[in-house]
Amino acid sequence: MSEGQAYKNKVKPETIVWLEENYPSFFTFPSDITELINDFADLASDIAELKEQISKLAGLEPESDSVTANWQSGTGTSGEAGADLISIGAAGTRYKLHSLLVNIGALTPGATITVKLFMAVAGTERKVYEQAFTQGTDPDGLWIVNGTLAIHEVLRVEVESDNAGDNGLAIDYDYMLEAM
Repeated sequence: MSEGQAYKNKVKPETIVWLEENYPSFFTFPSDITELINDFADLASDIAELKEQISKLAGLEPESDSVTANWQSGTGTSGEAGADLISIGAAGTRYKLHSLLVNIGALTPGATITVKLFMAVAGTERKVYEQAFTQGTDPDGLWIVNGTLAIHEVLRVEVESDNAGDNGLAIDYDYMLEAM
């Protein structure tokens, strides 16, 4: 039952006749009110979408773990010496990588530790970053990414050591990612 019909059921019949003759639109919603209701529905949908986008700004939970590998005698996915440490992100999905830290504190003092980053460029995985550090001279915790790096493919991290004593040792990592 419409609101107009419900009102009619509560009012004297002679009053209803008078209202219908003098104010025919009294018992119906004018079209501009219907448009206004539709506008509010559209606005509610826009607000829900905006809330979803804002909630992404908080970022995902930080990821932290440790990998034990043969950093000197192993071979990474790239085919280069070393081993894979971590893969971050997903193919075709946009993320902001805010930080990536690698801890080389458990490795052999004096060893040269090379951190390499790989990502698909035009569909083919390429090395996009490489830097060498010396354990015991450089800090144990290395800021590999310190700031915002937008990625849209998997970012793979490999580590290589020049010291056989680092085979079978653990390297820790920590990163913070935000969905876009």
